[in-house]
Parts: sequence; C-alpha cells; structure tokens
Amino acid sequence: MKKSTKIITVAILALGVTSGVFAYGAHTAWRMSPEDKAEYVTEKITQKLELNAMQQGNLRALSANLIQVMSDVRSDRKTHMESLQQLLSEPTLDQARALQMIQQKTAMINAKAPGIIASLAGFLDSLDSEQKIALSEHFGDHTRQHHERNHN
Repeated sequence: MKKSTKIITVAILALGVTSGVFAYGAHTAWRMSPEDKAEYVTEKITQKLELNAMQQGNLRALSANLIQVMSDVRSDRKTHMESLQQLLSEPTLDQARALQMIQQKTAMINAKAPGIIASLAGFLDSLDSEQKIALSEHFGDHTRQHHERNHN
C-alpha cells in the first residue's frame, strides 16, 4: 500500500473514531461524562472485535488521548462562545478576529494530531485482518445509517 493511501486511511479511521465518540456524546439521552462515554464505546468495540489484552490496552490509550484532546478543545468554551457572540452582534463581521479564533482551535488540534495518529496507529496495527474488516464494515454501516437517518 502506498504511503499516501496509508495516511488517508489512518486519517479517515481517526475521523471515524473521533466522530463516533462525539456523536455518541451528543445524544441527549446519554448524560454520561466523557470518560464514561469513552469507556462504553471501548467496551462495545472490545466485545465486537473480541480484542485481546494488548489490543484493549492500545484502544484504551487511543481513548484516553481522544478524551484529553476533547477536554483541551472544550476547555475555554465559555470564553470562545462569548467572543463568537460578540462577533455576531457587531454591525460588520471582524473577519480578522474570526479567522484568528479558527486558527487558534486549528493550531491546538494540529499540535495534538501526531499523538492521536500514533495512538490510532498503535491500535489499528495491533488488529488482525479479520478485525480490521469488521471495524471497516461497522464504520461503513454506521455512516450509511447516519446518512439515511439525517438526510431522508
């Protein structure tokens, strides 16, 4: 497999895992802490893929890394929302300030991306081919169901 194909695959899977955690957390009926949500998702993946102890450790490391990134991104949420509200209430949009706000969040995520990718690679590289196929099929099914539910 080409290096660019591997990078794209890892990025898509990382996005899928992250989206799954965020989507799971967005459901209003599940009033759990991020740690509890991550534990729930980790247990579901462990059962579905029948992970061994090493794979479970790799998945928990990925989960912990994602929880930390989510926490860091949300850490100044109140200040960020107040700044956004101020931008929206002005007669003209301060484009430079809006761009600066986006760049701050993007820089934070970019700084943490190598750690996320390393954690994801550690988990994915520990899976056998059958587990990778099952994981890929699950994300394909989940994406299709999400699309059908929200776009029909």
